[in-house]
Parts: sequence; structure tokens; C-alpha cells
Amino acid sequence: MISWRKAGLTGFFLFVTASPHAQAETAALLSQALDARPSATLVLQDYCQHKFPGIAIRAVTLPVGNTPPPPPDIALFALKKGETIRTRHVSLRCGEIALSDAWNWYVPQRVTTEMNRILERSTKPFGLVVASLNFKRLSLSSETRDLPDTILVRNQALLERGKDGLPFSLVEENYLSDGFSRLNGDPD
Repeated sequence: MISWRKAGLTGFFLFVTASPHAQAETAALLSQALDARPSATLVLQDYCQHKFPGIAIRAVTLPVGNTPPPPPDIALFALKKGETIRTRHVSLRCGEIALSDAWNWYVPQRVTTEMNRILERSTKPFGLVVASLNFKRLSLSSETRDLPDTILVRNQALLERGKDGLPFSLVEENYLSDGFSRLNGDPD
């Protein structure tokens, strides 16, 4: 298990527990915790475990439609002939509390058959499913200002396989103000 102090998580846990109304500071500390880990799922899992031991983060599938990756980011994949992009849209939840709304565009040919099966049929978050790829997370953007009131932090990142650096996923994550407020006991 990673040290919370080393990952910058201790301050995040203490702050959001002590002051759920201070959204700008909470957003900055959440961003710091997310930057310290390759998997955003693990940050949320640690936070969920801190608040509710024994509860796992789960991915609730949301409608996708025919939503392509945001242009021009599709070029980041450097797709080869025959490779495709699959879209996954989920709400990551601690119990019934939605902490993030995540879009994930990934190349199914760059993950294992078993990973594809799990992603299609389970409530496991993407980061946990692909963890054995030892992926690296490259931050493309992180926003904490000028967002809708419902969003605390918005991140976009490219995930690369650890063994060869091949990009296999683009994620856009919206961390929800209401979810973090509810976890911290804020009645509003």
C-alpha cells in the first residue's frame, strides 16, 4: 500500500474532512493527490476506504452514444491499420455516491482479451482492470477554475503501456462537487 503522506493524500483527507465548503482548496488538494498516482481510480479508492472501510469504488456504466474522442486528441493514439477506438462512459462511485464522471476512449487491440471482456461486462473501474499493464499516466490538462459548479476538477490524460510506451487510452475525468460534499457530511 502506498504511503498517503508520500502521495500527498494525507493533506487531502484531512482537509476535505475538516472543511467540505472550501471548494477551491479541496480542488487543489484533489489535483495534487491525482498527480501523485498513475491511477485516478486508486486515489478514489483510498479516499473511499478512508471514509467507508470495506467499500470499493465501482464503475456504473452510463450512455455513450457515438461519442468520439475530443479532436484533435484522436491523433495521440497513432492508430495502426485495423485498430479501433472503443468508448466507455462511467460514474465512479463510493457506495451510491458518485465521485466522478469519466469518459474513456481506448484501443481494445492494445489491451488483453480478458481486459476487454471485463470492461464490457463488469463494474470494475478501468484503472483496476488494466493495472497489470503497468501504465504511465501523462497529464494533458487539469482544470480547477472556471468550471461548472457541479465539477470540482476536470482532468484529461493519456495512458501508455509500461512495457513499450504505446498509448492505449485517453481519459477525461470530471470530479463531482456534490459527491465529495456528500461524503464529507455536507447536507447541501
